[in-house]
Amino acid sequence: MRGNPLLGWAYLWRGFEMMRAPGLRRYVAFPLLLNAIVMGFASVWGVRFVDEQIGALTEWLPSWLSFLYWVLMPLAVIFLVLAIAYSFSAVLTIIAGPLNGLLSEQVEKRMGGSIPDESIVSMIIRTLGRELTKVVYYLPRYLLIFVMGFIPVLQLGAPFLWFWFGAWMMALQYADYSFDNHARPFKEVREVMATDTLTVIGFGALVSLLLTIPVVNWFVMPAAVIGATLMRIERLPFQSGKNDNVDYAKTDTVMHRLSDGSTKHSDR
Repeated sequence: MRGNPLLGWAYLWRGFEMMRAPGLRRYVAFPLLLNAIVMGFASVWGVRFVDEQIGALTEWLPSWLSFLYWVLMPLAVIFLVLAIAYSFSAVLTIIAGPLNGLLSEQVEKRMGGSIPDESIVSMIIRTLGRELTKVVYYLPRYLLIFVMGFIPVLQLGAPFLWFWFGAWMMALQYADYSFDNHARPFKEVREVMATDTLTVIGFGALVSLLLTIPVVNWFVMPAAVIGATLMRIERLPFQSGKNDNVDYAKTDTVMHRLSDGSTKHSDR
């Protein structure tokens, strides 16, 4: 695997630094407020949920297997915390998709790039359609790993698989805003990011970790959008000859784009 996870961390740090840049603050403010509300609720609810589940685990174990508590408890906590963080983050990114796309666009313009002209309505339809495309991609995989968490023996590997795929998906989620602003198909996004796997995983892993920290997770989304856009510009060039400038607003419906396997812009 190519890349360097430390570079991924550095891009996220640059995202945090750039949040305060003049000209970007107004594009950061509303996503930041939305993030604070959703993640604040998730943190409070998550602590209570994890406490209840650990209590249920303790009661379920027979006394002669009580020693397994110290083996299963840390794995259960890790699994539940990651599941809660990813679940709420997924809901949040769907809601904030158009705002994140606009933020990514402004970052790219600030770095000297150019974005195809597009109306606000078209941009909203396009970004929401792309978010649904990503849901179709990651939801079955997350559900499979979630089910593994309840199967003896396999459950020992579920937290690690969840973390690895979660790191990949976090990086994919935030870097895709820049790709989608240029109408690049989702299949290309995955192929390009796979060429720099360790950098991508390093970025996504740090995002995943910070999402589990109350208050800090309020600031993660806008920083991740900025950092992933910088990473896309500097390390993840577009594939030549594959710029399919399909406008989501010109297709019949969002669900048509998802169900039609021939739609290049939503290629999975």
